[in-house]
Amino acid sequence: MKTLLYVLPAAMLALTSCTDYIDIDAENTIDVDAIDYTDASTMHEAATGAYATLRTQGIHWANAMIWMGRDDDMSSGRADDQGDALKFGYPGGYTNPNAFWAVGNMWSTMYNIIIDCNSNIDALDQYAENLSTGSSDYQNYLQYKGEVRVVRAWAYYQLVTNFGPCVIYRDNTQNSFRRSTVEKVYDYIITEMQEAAAGMEAKRPNQMSRPGAFTKYTAEALAARTALLAGNFPLVESLTDDIVNGGGFELYPDYYNLFKIPGKLCNESLMEVQCSDFGTASGDYVGVDQWFNFRGAGLTLFDAAGNWSNGIGGWTFMRYSPKFLELMENRGETIRKETSLLVAGTTTREGWTINGDLDRTAEIAQIYDGKGYVPFDQMTAGNSEWGRNNNVRLIRYAEVLLMNAEAKVRQGKNGDAPFNQVRARAQMPSVNGVTVDQILEERRVELCAEWGLRYTDLCRTGQATSVLGKYGWNEGSRYIPVPSNQIINTPELGEDPE
Repeated sequence: MKTLLYVLPAAMLALTSCTDYIDIDAENTIDVDAIDYTDASTMHEAATGAYATLRTQGIHWANAMIWMGRDDDMSSGRADDQGDALKFGYPGGYTNPNAFWAVGNMWSTMYNIIIDCNSNIDALDQYAENLSTGSSDYQNYLQYKGEVRVVRAWAYYQLVTNFGPCVIYRDNTQNSFRRSTVEKVYDYIITEMQEAAAGMEAKRPNQMSRPGAFTKYTAEALAARTALLAGNFPLVESLTDDIVNGGGFELYPDYYNLFKIPGKLCNESLMEVQCSDFGTASGDYVGVDQWFNFRGAGLTLFDAAGNWSNGIGGWTFMRYSPKFLELMENRGETIRKETSLLVAGTTTREGWTINGDLDRTAEIAQIYDGKGYVPFDQMTAGNSEWGRNNNVRLIRYAEVLLMNAEAKVRQGKNGDAPFNQVRARAQMPSVNGVTVDQILEERRVELCAEWGLRYTDLCRTGQATSVLGKYGWNEGSRYIPVPSNQIINTPELGEDPE
């Protein structure tokens, strides 16, 4: 049988035998034939395995190198290393070379997640055959299955926003690989998340007995993000209203530490990939490989006499354009500018100098991604790897509030209340009668360097041509082509979507 990923048989189920953390190495797998489906006490391992696959496959630095660098504010920043990544953004004219290895990596890792989640859902359904409807174990089954469906839907969201039409792989025995239209994929994600939400707990992730587990509100937030792309504003409003009114979420008051260790699993978190070094500098580490490192700047610490004292460095791939720094300055941004931008030649509040010299005339400047920065004194003693021990934020309550505001305004309602909550946390003055354009700019600043949201905003609002066209973007370059090696091995992928 030929699978969608011709190199990936769906033979093993990523169930783990250790559940101290939600995210355990996906390599710790067992054969599905060894599972006792009458023992409900092991049922949670299906969800645990899905989280592990999300962490090890989905949070891959090469994926982010492409999808975070497709707008006009940020690029992958390195012509001397992985230079082809620049071709997916404004420095390279959106030429989208589909033979670049990272394109195949993004496609494969997302379908790895989907294949694994399909297997985990099959296992959960076999557990359910031995459960009484309405029992506590059955409710657990619905919760765990919902968590796995959220992980799977997240992978589809990445596929559809990056590749456009893609294969909805409903079953690992499926032998049809015709791609579905973007609209059908949107509908699939939204329906999946609404169905999953119905059986999941109505709590914040940090309130769960397994802290950080995805909940009803995680599913609703992902559905709302997808409905926003589809232009279904009544649904966006309904979903985000439920989160705002019933979820007990609140913005983390300290924006500077929101993306650092103190902000892990805070009340703002709806979807987060967990990492831990378990408080030790060596030994077990549940992490995300180079996810933080590839975004990191070079930092130097000087002593009182101005002599070199210590240093830490990342790969310096992700860089902002000078015009985004100018936007922050013109808006009077303070805490968001300090948190989001590491500007060469300046010093962090902890005393670390960002290496390099700022050239405001450069197309790609030494202005690095501050949302991946973890201060040295927040790290476990003995560790110096960039971002080590930090979690990866996937969906935040601030995004929910801005989606809620936009949905309301687009329907002729007032969106000031949710909009101004985000502004107040950022120490910005309130706005009366907020407009769609103001909300989009607020999203641009609040959500910068987060999951390509600026790029999808430009595309969904029809602004991509006017903003990105001068760099070579056109509707034909909106999506990344299916990787060439996948089409060679599965020609059906090259057919028109249906």
